[in-house]
Amino acid sequence: MDLTLLIWYFFCYSILGYIVEVLYCSIRQGTLVNRGFLHGPYLPIYGFGAVLVIFVFARFSNNPLILFFIAVIGTSILEYATGYLSETLFSIRLWDYSSTRFNLKGRVCLLNSTLFGLLSLFVTYGVHPHLSAIFDHFTPAFMEHGAKIIIVLLSVDTTSSVLGMSAFQKQLAEFREKRGEIENRLKVLRQFKENKMLEGLRVKLDTELDELRMRLSISAKRILHAFPSLTSSNEEKRLLLEALRKTIRETALHKKLHDKNHRSDKRDD
Repeated sequence: MDLTLLIWYFFCYSILGYIVEVLYCSIRQGTLVNRGFLHGPYLPIYGFGAVLVIFVFARFSNNPLILFFIAVIGTSILEYATGYLSETLFSIRLWDYSSTRFNLKGRVCLLNSTLFGLLSLFVTYGVHPHLSAIFDHFTPAFMEHGAKIIIVLLSVDTTSSVLGMSAFQKQLAEFREKRGEIENRLKVLRQFKENKMLEGLRVKLDTELDELRMRLSISAKRILHAFPSLTSSNEEKRLLLEALRKTIRETALHKKLHDKNHRSDKRDD
């Protein structure tokens, strides 16, 4: 297999996977959801999965049933390894199937693995023959230059996304530390109920804590929307992520009500 063509297939199936994932999650949640760790409209795990099914498991393509089961096993191993790697690198879970029946440590579950198996059949027999025919019309020079652009694009996006997740992790740690300091001060101040000067300081600290949480929720918005089940094995971090989700929901609801009232006032005028 030509490396240039392999890069193109990987990229195209990463985009197709993004579209499938966004449609599936948006329909389930009733709202548009932008999925993925990277900034661009592609999910590399689907690209790797498609390349694995089409080229590594190609010998089983004459038997759809065997291909289905092999694809279920192969894509499940890929998803499990990706989940394990993300937890190891960032101490955070990008997805969690713990609440789904027949899951393995929350990283893979029977439902998703079955869907991946069906998607593998669709790609093998429905999509790949047409995509292969399309690539036959492109010149070698176009394919080669395009592959180079794809590599640069994905490299830049991956680097930016990894740095962004690392920065988010750092913000979480700083927030937890700062929150601990403020809560300790508030605990001491709440013992002095009758002192008006201390009451003002308590209000100031409460406000500072809310502002810290709001700033963190703004930076966390894209990541939490892309991974609705994002969680952590660390209990304190897990509770903090839940609090951030609540803040984001309350902010969105407040904005929605504000916009609704603003439109209503305009109509009254």
